[in-house]
Amino acid sequence: MTESPDIQFIVKALRSFQRSDLARLFQNATSELRVSDTYGSRWFSRVSAFDIYCTPEKLAVVRNLPDEDKKLINDAVLLRYPTRDNEPEICEINYLMRDDEGFGSEVSVPALRVAPFDYMREQVDKCESKIDLGDFEGAVTNARTLVETVCLFIHEELTGSTYSYDGNLPRLHKSVADSLKMNPDLFSDQNLKRILSAVGTIIQGIAELRNAKSDAHGKGRVEATYRIDRRHAVLVVNLAKTISEYLYLTLEKRLMETR
Repeated sequence: MTESPDIQFIVKALRSFQRSDLARLFQNATSELRVSDTYGSRWFSRVSAFDIYCTPEKLAVVRNLPDEDKKLINDAVLLRYPTRDNEPEICEINYLMRDDEGFGSEVSVPALRVAPFDYMREQVDKCESKIDLGDFEGAVTNARTLVETVCLFIHEELTGSTYSYDGNLPRLHKSVADSLKMNPDLFSDQNLKRILSAVGTIIQGIAELRNAKSDAHGKGRVEATYRIDRRHAVLVVNLAKTISEYLYLTLEKRLMETR
């Protein structure tokens, strides 16, 4: 079962209802339309069921939604499949568990989800939603913006001043890493040194990939022949989210130590 254009439509519809919280529940979900041989209420319409497959975590949330939220989801499905002659007639919507291997593309970032900065949370949402909508270049752009935003937030929290940012993300990250005492040279364990050094390399890669391949700049004909695909976007977004979550959790630890 692959990602469904129906789910993409439903996610867009829920966002148009000003319910991005509901839309997020169906990011990376899949769906199946099951059309029966039974005629419905319209001329040659067919009684049909619409099955939505979610991760176990999201399924638990969906099943416990209030009735008014479930009605909005139903409305989104019916926008996709309105009751018409000679068309499927949705009479049942089922929420089921998707259990295939390697399903999820989302890295969970619970700390960023509750961070006291709306713009930071918005970047997480945009990374995920753009992957879901197939805007892979846009997802890479927002992945970089997420790392930038977290780094700038950390700098302001630690210093009480605004960082004079010139677009050099690796330099910004190094400044923040030094402030958080995350410089690899401070660690005696060689494995930690390698991991923290790799974080800096990944951030430089994200910055350069965004500049070279994302939708942040125009392209000539040669450059435009290569486009970022889903696997690259998922990798970049998940790396950006993981690093951002780690940086933010490190900030929280440092602030607690100074209280």
